[in-house]
Amino acid sequence: MKDIVRIFLPLVAIIIFVNFYYESPPGIQAIDNYPIWMKDSSGMQTDQTSGMAYVGADSSGKTFIACDDIGKINRIKVNEKIKPPSLEIFNIAFSKEVQTLFDKFKKVDMEDIYFDKINNRIYLSIEGHEYSSYDPEIYRKKEGIYELTFNNDIMTFDTILTIKRLTLPDEVYKHTYDNVGFEGFALTENHLYLGLENLQDTSNIFTDSTLIYILDRSSKKVLKTLSTRSEGISTICGLYAVDDYNLLGIDRNTSRMFHISFDRDFNIDNSELLEMDLSVPGHKDMDNVIGIAVESITMDDSGNLYSSTDPWKDFYKPDLAERKRLSKEELKNFFDYVPIMYKFKNEFKK
Repeated sequence: MKDIVRIFLPLVAIIIFVNFYYESPPGIQAIDNYPIWMKDSSGMQTDQTSGMAYVGADSSGKTFIACDDIGKINRIKVNEKIKPPSLEIFNIAFSKEVQTLFDKFKKVDMEDIYFDKINNRIYLSIEGHEYSSYDPEIYRKKEGIYELTFNNDIMTFDTILTIKRLTLPDEVYKHTYDNVGFEGFALTENHLYLGLENLQDTSNIFTDSTLIYILDRSSKKVLKTLSTRSEGISTICGLYAVDDYNLLGIDRNTSRMFHISFDRDFNIDNSELLEMDLSVPGHKDMDNVIGIAVESITMDDSGNLYSSTDPWKDFYKPDLAERKRLSKEELKNFFDYVPIMYKFKNEFKK
């Protein structure tokens, strides 16, 4: 019963935040025939996509890598020349070394993914998830940021070869819990940015704010720990570093995207939040499905922003009136929990 209450109460808190706590700021709209289902013509789909990173483009389209919080990594090719854009999804295999490590996890809870072009490495945020183990000595041994190598090149790779957990200061783990960790992660050549999902209260219930840790990438020293309370950000479930002093992110619980700019001492100089229009693919006016939860953000070479959803499976269904407007294929996408991919114009540009 205790476990049921622990799982149910945060969901209730999330719904309260979404519907009652915040005023609705000006919105950010999907562009270029998005959103689209994260499913390709062969039937391949992603599953609970929690992180996504743009890695490049060629004549055949744009390439992204994505991680699912069920322990899968996919390479995704998007053809935006057709309307709506189409996807081709390639599941990434793990070497024996990587799989041996993952076999030690009760759940490989992948939350955010990043590609470092300079060092040709993939970085992965994994959340500590031991199925309601309250012993931090168990889940904190596995949560954190991992460095991955891969075969071939980033546009064509199909296997993760090696994995290494970064050594980070103990202080960044002070407020993590079982199933509450760094759902937002970003990096630049000089810095690492860790976004805690939420700063839980003493009863492990969601509160109105969270923390951002800014680390020196070389020394791993924490340069700044920032509360988001004054910025009105309750959760961080995706981060993208535009540069050392500008950070974009996703507040999943309020369906908002945010931009934070820092001064040279990493004090918050300015922040802005925009509510995301999270409509159903092909149905611009159907934007009230509670289970559509955005958990990622990335940017392409033109400055456009992309996000994907990690569906809340208990809520991922249109109401009865809306179901009558959907085709059998669209309903099947909901029944199969197919995530949705959005493309937004960067409205934060000055």
